[in-house]
Amino acid sequence: MTGFNTLPPRILTRIFEYLFWTAVCGKDQAERLVLPIGQYEVLACLKVSHAWRKRAAGLFYRTALVSVGTNDTVHTLGGTCHVRTNIRLILESGYAPKTTRLVLVIDAEPDKLAKCLLASEFVGFEWPSINTLYFYHPQNHEVRPSSMNQNKAIDDVNQYLLASMPNLKHIYALSGTSDSFGLFALDDLINVRMPYLKTLTVVAQGALKLGFHGHAQLLRHLTMHTVAHALDYSEPSGSSDDETNCSLQTHVLLSVPRVHAESLVLLDIGPIAPTNIWAPFFGTNEASNVPDLNTLPNFLCLRKLRLVFGVQASQSEDRHMHRASKHRNSPGPETSVGIYPLFPQLESLTVEQYPYNILLFLENFPRGQLLHLKLYKCLHHFYELSLCVFSRLQSACIDIPEAPHASKEQDEETWISKTFSVSTLRSLSLRASVAHQVDLPSTYQLHCLQNLDLSIGMRSVEVEKLLVELKHLRSLRVTITEVLSKTHEYLSRSIRPKKYTKSKYTRVLSTTLEQLTICLVDLAASRQRRALAKTAWLAARVPSLLSLHTQQEHLQVLASCINNVQANKQAPVDARHLSNMRLCTILL
Repeated sequence: MTGFNTLPPRILTRIFEYLFWTAVCGKDQAERLVLPIGQYEVLACLKVSHAWRKRAAGLFYRTALVSVGTNDTVHTLGGTCHVRTNIRLILESGYAPKTTRLVLVIDAEPDKLAKCLLASEFVGFEWPSINTLYFYHPQNHEVRPSSMNQNKAIDDVNQYLLASMPNLKHIYALSGTSDSFGLFALDDLINVRMPYLKTLTVVAQGALKLGFHGHAQLLRHLTMHTVAHALDYSEPSGSSDDETNCSLQTHVLLSVPRVHAESLVLLDIGPIAPTNIWAPFFGTNEASNVPDLNTLPNFLCLRKLRLVFGVQASQSEDRHMHRASKHRNSPGPETSVGIYPLFPQLESLTVEQYPYNILLFLENFPRGQLLHLKLYKCLHHFYELSLCVFSRLQSACIDIPEAPHASKEQDEETWISKTFSVSTLRSLSLRASVAHQVDLPSTYQLHCLQNLDLSIGMRSVEVEKLLVELKHLRSLRVTITEVLSKTHEYLSRSIRPKKYTKSKYTRVLSTTLEQLTICLVDLAASRQRRALAKTAWLAARVPSLLSLHTQQEHLQVLASCINNVQANKQAPVDARHLSNMRLCTILL
């Protein structure tokens, strides 16, 4: 191990952190929770050498792990518990005063957690240095009605954690289990620690009630989501040209706790009602300079904001939604003085499923200072929105809805043409619910663009034009819905030399592109083969290309086309770089 002992300390630390932090991913982005549960992978590194032990010991001993439902067993007076834990090793090593994190991973019924906490010896001690809790209990078992025993077990777990961690400040929790009242499993713990928390990340699977009633005055990062939420937008038959039906499913909305707005740096919540958005937040009294529940909020430090909207099934709300949807208006400010909060530091804004006028809603935010913008399923007045008003915008990810009348292709092309004139963009992603043929604009002003994702449907010949026009492009993803026939391609060859010089057309297309993703949609088998053959020749004219992605069913044909290009001795380009290029499956 002489060579490994000479690795720089920062490289060793990165290796151990890679083993230590494990991403537990779900179907939805909100269901993603990163957990430090790689203790036993790091444990083997402690035995390599003194240098490795010195670097890895901190990661292993500073995180206490209790994993319930594993094959490991712990024998107690009450019987055998299936739990994996390093609590005993931490206590015996003397690292307990330096332990800063507790990780609870449960793959069993919640009534077993209290028993396993006792068996792990964690409950018998007070851990004043632990300030972070990771709680992961996914809904991967049969959901049964909560019993009295389960309610008692959940209460015991909350009491154990409160008594053992008096200085808890950061909570990351994902759970699909609730008590008989439908409350989140750690509801009592969060309510008691709410005035002292700096980070709260809670993801509930299913119809759980996230209704914490504490007042948070120190909170900097707040993330609250229920994963089981969706809005179903559909256009019924016989609808008028200027109206789109919005069928809204009912679901459990969040009840956001009272939070001091001026301390927040990150806010990510949903689903929430589209009215009274800022009612749970409060500001600082200017006279006394202390937080006041009756003071209007201003988000002075907020940099990242994500809002996911939903609709609650109540008669008054239904009337309000019908009236607002009819006029396509955005509800006004809910404060008595009729003003919206201030966001002087906001850099990133994400809005999902807003059911009113998205154009008016975005006017409430500092559009001139936003750097990142994401819009998903915001239907009403979308085509009136222009990204040109976001003068500093660097990245945009936009879901393009279907136009509400017959000329939807023309509306989409007009909107895309305006978007391609935003010269400050470095990353652009445009996605359509249904991929159909869209003509790209004739001129581009995306001079700084490095990453482009066009999942909207386009012709294969447009890819060449994108590579020629966008000089700094590093990553490109396109959806091909049309491939020119040999006749159409022959007729178009007389036009190309007028547009591009001969050297640009016949030789190198790009010297910066590193990743190319081609997705073929609604093409006949013969057109698919033709598109893959053209993609192989296109890759040969991009010497900087490192990886080429496509669907799994097309990988074999694409590999064959690339081999044919490499074997062609009369090719006008140098295709030696294709031997080092990686073929990968597309990530949908």
